Amino acid sequence: MLLSQLPEDLLYYILSYLDYRSLSRLSQVCRSFYRFVNRDAVWKKIAKALLNTGITREGKDIYPLIRLKDRVKIAQNWYSGICRRRIPLRWKTNDGKIVVHSRRSDVPVEFSGHNQEVNCVDAKDGLIISGSRDRTARIWSLTCTAPRDTIPMCDRVWSVAINPTLSSFVTGTACCENFSPLCIWDVERSISLGTLGSDFRRGAGVLDIRFESPFQLFTCGYDTFIRLWDLRLCPRKCAMEWEEPHDSALYCIQTDGNHMIASGSSYYGVVRLWDKRQTECLQFFQLSSDPVSSPVYCLRFNSSHLYAALATAVHSLDFRQNGTQIR
Repeated sequence: MLLSQLPEDLLYYILSYLDYRSLSRLSQVCRSFYRFVNRDAVWKKIAKALLNTGITREGKDIYPLIRLKDRVKIAQNWYSGICRRRIPLRWKTNDGKIVVHSRRSDVPVEFSGHNQEVNCVDAKDGLIISGSRDRTARIWSLTCTAPRDTIPMCDRVWSVAINPTLSSFVTGTACCENFSPLCIWDVERSISLGTLGSDFRRGAGVLDIRFESPFQLFTCGYDTFIRLWDLRLCPRKCAMEWEEPHDSALYCIQTDGNHMIASGSSYYGVVRLWDKRQTECLQFFQLSSDPVSSPVYCLRFNSSHLYAALATAVHSLDFRQNGTQIR
């Protein structure tokens, strides 16, 4: 019996033992193999083990319109740091108001209520949480420009993140007082549900928080560490941590929901790519030569691009290069 005549289930099982180079060579044997090997089901096991392929640890595919084979090719470039850089957008800073821009209207909606500048905002499904230097966190709804509730804090609020379940959110403060800068809050009742961590140094403020699942979140800040917290475990200690090698404050982080973390540093616009399975960073990119005013304030990425917002411009890293030969 020829290999191509085997039942599909058995073929999938056999091909699951091949790496991406072997699969690529097999797809060049004949047209029937080419069509079969190009199916997403053939590449899913390989994609789940690589960086930023859109397959989360739970098996969810966040880029279903892009072939997995193409994403596996790009993933090799993420791992190797092969990319093209450019600056697609520049801007000037504003006065720190919260402004919501609708895709259906040219008229923005302005939310006001903080007495000082707004340091952080998170929004999900019409729920908005903001944090300010005025030592308050505010809960908003898109249906009303006045805050639904105001939570007084004992310190400046540097970061906020809404749980994917929309039932709670986490605030990160400047850590200038003798208590943990990470606090979990109930959205409906606006009461504290507890804190995370017990060994933060004074001044180790938390500058960014990212939920990866309803139970896991990442934090980073002035103490130069990326930390992974699991809400199902002991809240006093993080589950894992990674240290920025040049002792720079970490302003922002992003995760692909599986193996990759991207972090933005306070000096020279440095962006680092991390593999959670390793302690050392994989790659770094210096986006600025100015050490004084070049923190990376925000990071976003899709399957092929990473976007980093510095003080006056967005920098784009395009990983769609011909680094690995997968045909």
